[in-house]
Amino acid sequence: MKLSDYTITVENYPKEGEYLLFNTRTQAMVKIEQGLKEIIADYYNPQKFSLKTKYCNELDQLFKMGILVENEDQDREKLRSFFRQLKYGVNRSFMHVTLLTTDACNFDCVYCFEKGARENINMEEPTCNHAMDWMKNKVERLGYEELYITFYGGEPLVNKPALEYLASEMKNWCDERKVRFRFMLQTNGYLITPEYIDKLLKLGLSSVRISVDGLAHIHDKNRPLKGGGGTFYTIMDNIVECLDKVKIGLSVSYDKDDIKHIEDFLDYLDDLKILHKLGDFIFSPIHPSFGPRNHPELFHQISCMCNYDDDMIISAARKIHQLMEHKGLPIKNGMTITACPLTMENGGVTIDQRGNIYKCNSMLGYKLFSVGDVFSDEYNSQHQKFLNLSPWQNCPQDCPYLPMCSGGCRFMAFLENKNFYKPTCKKRYLDEMAPIFIKREYEALIPKDK
Repeated sequence: MKLSDYTITVENYPKEGEYLLFNTRTQAMVKIEQGLKEIIADYYNPQKFSLKTKYCNELDQLFKMGILVENEDQDREKLRSFFRQLKYGVNRSFMHVTLLTTDACNFDCVYCFEKGARENINMEEPTCNHAMDWMKNKVERLGYEELYITFYGGEPLVNKPALEYLASEMKNWCDERKVRFRFMLQTNGYLITPEYIDKLLKLGLSSVRISVDGLAHIHDKNRPLKGGGGTFYTIMDNIVECLDKVKIGLSVSYDKDDIKHIEDFLDYLDDLKILHKLGDFIFSPIHPSFGPRNHPELFHQISCMCNYDDDMIISAARKIHQLMEHKGLPIKNGMTITACPLTMENGGVTIDQRGNIYKCNSMLGYKLFSVGDVFSDEYNSQHQKFLNLSPWQNCPQDCPYLPMCSGGCRFMAFLENKNFYKPTCKKRYLDEMAPIFIKREYEALIPKDK
């Protein structure tokens, strides 16, 4: 018996002589003492027999949790089984669909990855109907308990009729079948009002995510109105007016060379007395890249796409984490399993305004990478090509983070290497940050003293 290669040890925590063990495959975490640690490290020493007997129950529990394994062969087989389940399994708790009601936008963001492919087309009613039929078929065929929609764009509020029609019809359909329904609005925040939030709450709105790039002098430069003009103060006013009605989270872009503006922005939110009323923050670096149709853009990376082998991004991520901790803000668990949706048969999908289906928002506009459309129940051959990807097989098989990252983001691999096969590695970043994340997860599980 041995520690799984996918078990991480945080030593002398929460106090000297105690250890946290966290398994990245099973997501199990446990605290052990020095004596048990010594048994695990020297399990086959016959002189430890009496101690093994003493810790028999604990060892059995650690084995069931996946923290211990019989040997390396068993560890690898469990890993292969894990990835098979991840690729072909169905999480029936909910189905996630991202819907573009339009690719039009009222902003002219300098780094918009859709800009090179934008056609300013709304999703029209026939396409809405086909999209709903497609979702209904999936929910019924695979037995999902909940339908969760993210309305996206472009700017989804540029096409309110389609958003309201889709939400209303799908809510009624789900209610009739006792399927839970909710939706999230991904917006630039310029057009939201308390009255409109009230209307959407009746249709199933559960949360709003707004993109902000810091204080006005930065945000208005990066995210101006189409035709010119600042947007920051209107967005802030809208957030303040709507925050008591609905959960609002913020997505904040930053230049990896300078994150001072993030601290300034958080201080500004604190002065407005809304910092601790907001939902979660997502901080994403801006990365030079190429958008659809080889249109040069500054690419706003989502967290799973970040090049965590970049020293500047590692440093920036560490500083942001420290800043969030200092401000007493919730920090997203950095140890969760983040399988790339391209490699999952039944993962979430994105449906664009024309009805084309993608496995990842970042591929919008790359028609070559569409896996089908809502006018057919079947996926096309590109879906199978993506499904055949197993980038984790090209990683060191004893990497403790392998179950979490699965070889990294496939679209980032394409941007960097012009193919989908090469892993994108987070190991250097996680070597530094994993102990911090694990400690935070442990602290979240321990009841606070009153």
